[in-house]
Parts: sequence; structure tokens; C-alpha cells
Amino acid sequence: MEYEYEAKNQTILNFLNYFDSEWLKSHNGWYEGLQLYTPSTNNALEATNKTIKDDGTFRERHVLSRFLTISSNIIHNWSIERDPSLANARIFATEPTISLQLWTSSYQWAKSIKDVICIPNDSSTMYYIPACDLKSITRAELIKYNKKWTTFGQFKESFDIWCMEIQNDSHWKTSKCNCSAFLKNYICKHIVRMATRLKYCKPPAAAKTVPIGRKTKKKGSPAKVETALLIQWFNFHFSLIIL
Repeated sequence: MEYEYEAKNQTILNFLNYFDSEWLKSHNGWYEGLQLYTPSTNNALEATNKTIKDDGTFRERHVLSRFLTISSNIIHNWSIERDPSLANARIFATEPTISLQLWTSSYQWAKSIKDVICIPNDSSTMYYIPACDLKSITRAELIKYNKKWTTFGQFKESFDIWCMEIQNDSHWKTSKCNCSAFLKNYICKHIVRMATRLKYCKPPAAAKTVPIGRKTKKKGSPAKVETALLIQWFNFHFSLIIL
């Protein structure tokens, strides 16, 4: 492996060697996005941390035997809360919520210059989108992207391309994307915009009234000084290839 930090001290090189052998070649199932539609371990724990302290341990320290009893009660109560037969059951969401801010973001993203590669399948279509400042993807880059990465450098390069799978017609909300926004919210501007372009959905009129560079209004007091708006209009390009 070639490292960018060869001029730095040996400690950095030791860490990179360790990371490469332990977390890229041995235990390579750790990264976010390995299992889509599954909460990240850290996010899931953080989301319930306050509930555990407020309703379970009451922010007190307990001996191990007492803590095990409390943990058992917490799990039991959580299981009951999810019982669909109860009138006030806490039901898991079956599809993501699309906010006005997301509608607006998807509408504005569509006006950037991007050559998107489209590969149709039987029940879905794969789209490869240049990320960051990239404008297009070459055939060689796509072939390289679909290969299994074996170095940290290849892992970093994989974030130059977003891979999106759009389900056909009425099932478009179950589509997948490997961008960071989707991994957290199970929906992203890429999916919403592509579904709009394919006429699977229609954005609200309010999403089209916010100029590029301005975000939808947030709660709280408005800022005293706003950044000047930058209005630009571009076409959204698509390239179709069959591999």
C-alpha cells in the first residue's frame, strides 16, 4: 500500500498498517452502509441513551446484579411498546418521510451539471452519480468502482461515486443510495429527484420557489446577515450505458 503520509512519523505508518490489515482485510464489515435500512450501531445506541438514563437507571449507578435486572425490565417494556395489537403501540415507520427541505434540496441538486450513468435491470435501475466536484464518470472508473477494494486509498476513492438503485413506479420510496444522507435518513435528494424525473412523484410548488444557495426556513431567530444569493441554472444530464 502506498501512503500519503510516508514523510510523517512512524506512529502514523504503524496505525495505517494496522488499519489496513485489521479493518480492511480481516474485519471489513464494520463500515456504515454495509447493511442498508439498518441503523448504525452508534446511532441506535445514542438514540436510546437518554431514555435508558431517564426511565431505566434514573441516572444512578447500580451494582451489576441490579443493573441486569433493570436491563431486563427495559427490554421487556420496549417489546410491549412495539406490540401492534395495542392501541398506543409504537409502530416502526415503513417508509421514509420527505420534508419540504428535502424536496427543495432535490430540486436544486437537479440543476447541477452531472453526467449520470444509468443501467436498467428487470425491476429497478442502477444510477452512478459523480460525487463532490466531479462532473462525469469514465467507463474505467466505473469498472474500478465495482471491484472490491483492498486498500485504504481505494476505500477513499469509492466516495467519489454515489450508487443509487431506483425501484420502479410505486415502490420508489424503497430505493437505495450509498450517500451519507441516505445511510442516516433512508432517503436522500438523489432518490427524490430521480423519482421526480421519472414521474413517480411530484414535488410541491413550494420546493421550486427557493433560489439556489438559500435553505428552507429553520426554527429560531433569523440571522442578522445573510450570504448573497447565487442564482445559476444548469441542465441535468444523463448518459445511458449497458455493461
